[in-house]
Amino acid sequence: MRMNQTLAGLGTLGIITMVTACGGQTETSDEPAEMAVEPMAQTVAGELEGAWADEAAGVSVFRGIAFATPPVGDLRWRPPAAVEPWDGTKLATEFGPACWQARNEEASPYSRGELARSEDCLTLNVWSPASVGQQLPVMVWFHGGGHSSGVGSATIFDGTAMAKKGVLMVTANYRLGPLGFLAHPALTAESEHGSSGNYGILDHVATLTWVRDNIAAFGGDPDNITIFGQSAGSWSICALQASPLARGLFHRAIGHSGGCFGAPRSHLSAAGGVATATSGHEVGLAIAAELGVAGEGPDATAALRAATPEAVMAAQTAAGRGTGLLVDGWVMPTLADDIFATGDQNDVPVILGSMSDEGTTLYAGMPEPPHDEFVAGIRSQYGGQADAVLAAYADEVASSTRTAGQAIAADRSFTWQMRAWARAMGDTNDVYLYHFSHAPPVFRLYRPDGPELDYAAGRRGAGAYHSGDLAYAFDNVGLVGIEWNDRDHELSQQMSQYWVNFATTGNPNGEGLPEWPKYERASEPAIHFATDGTAATSKVREAKLDLFDSIYQVGGN
Repeated sequence: MRMNQTLAGLGTLGIITMVTACGGQTETSDEPAEMAVEPMAQTVAGELEGAWADEAAGVSVFRGIAFATPPVGDLRWRPPAAVEPWDGTKLATEFGPACWQARNEEASPYSRGELARSEDCLTLNVWSPASVGQQLPVMVWFHGGGHSSGVGSATIFDGTAMAKKGVLMVTANYRLGPLGFLAHPALTAESEHGSSGNYGILDHVATLTWVRDNIAAFGGDPDNITIFGQSAGSWSICALQASPLARGLFHRAIGHSGGCFGAPRSHLSAAGGVATATSGHEVGLAIAAELGVAGEGPDATAALRAATPEAVMAAQTAAGRGTGLLVDGWVMPTLADDIFATGDQNDVPVILGSMSDEGTTLYAGMPEPPHDEFVAGIRSQYGGQADAVLAAYADEVASSTRTAGQAIAADRSFTWQMRAWARAMGDTNDVYLYHFSHAPPVFRLYRPDGPELDYAAGRRGAGAYHSGDLAYAFDNVGLVGIEWNDRDHELSQQMSQYWVNFATTGNPNGEGLPEWPKYERASEPAIHFATDGTAATSKVREAKLDLFDSIYQVGGN
């Protein structure tokens, strides 16, 4: 029991208190009895009761905290609204449901088995190791999943281990798919900002606003917030660094395998948006048409909001159109490339990195076309640079066309993105670049009993695949999966400690860790997380990545 650690936050925000709890029952006895204690936190909206993630270590967890009013009914496709205050004490002991998503939960790398889904999903979770008077660094995680799937409460994102290292961990849900990123002329017309789409990014902003206003109640420092994410979550980190709406809400950023450089996936065709081959309005109108909704006025918005979430998801599938990050003139005023080029981004220290084999599992279903067909496709896509691309990936092409296709797609979508992001920050900024090539012991860490596909090397044969670094960054090696070896555990300790050091000081380096050099353009140094050790390297895949610069910079597709 932890009665001696009761915190005296009487009448103040910013302190976790421990209170006696007996499951609502009062017991009497002639013998002195130890009383169970539960963590409590007084937020701006009201009091919360959490639970112990590890009582012996003093780590509490508050699950399923609402950071916004449920975005249902008339609040669907609107910016998130603040939570209404409450009287009494709310239990924060159960995770909230995932935001609505059409993806089969069994296919998701983030959750196995039954996955509760709801539009009432804007919740976050806090792991705290706080004691009296502490203001600890805070790390806020935004999950990946293509901005169409995932959940902040996935087992792999458990914050207990990182909290034991001295940081507060926050994981959050955000609206996904067409419920999170639908642009439509009628929605744009009703917006006071002349904007629609990017509701999922606005949920991130609301999360960070909640953290700023409430995290002191859990022992966290509102002036030391690090945001981090992977894949689409890293896209979000990039967007938050570019967006004026997030200015001042975070102080450091970490991006795993995903960036917003080159043209975003779709744009608004009006209201300050940047016109490209695909308009966000065009996508929204196609989805609306599948719902039987016509027009661009109030009747259209009412009809859209009357549709069930299942119907909205089915309409997107029927339309065959994807939704995602938009240049909307408000959340994203213009392309990230332009924002960074003019120095208008939220200028904070960053860690950026990618995996050596991003495509092996992410593009596992990619076909294996005949050689001549593959070459013709490369020539069609890359035109005058096709010969250079084929030469750069000659080894992969010789192995198989599928292997080559996976490598090219992964480098252009992830490895190049992270280098472009580092370059955009310039030599005057604190940037730390990493490359991860160590193969985890299982095919997708989240599905240890999943198929090994046709990897000749068995369970590690997929290499350092997309998302394979997350168990290491969260110090959760061993929490999922099997056959973790000594290098897995060593790397987990190293990577997570780099992350904690960075969240604490803005510099990942610290005692007992290999020196991680700061990025600079001339030599482009990085830290390499490899099977045979962790050490500095430079110019990772330089020749290959150079091929994508002219294609995927401003105006690319």
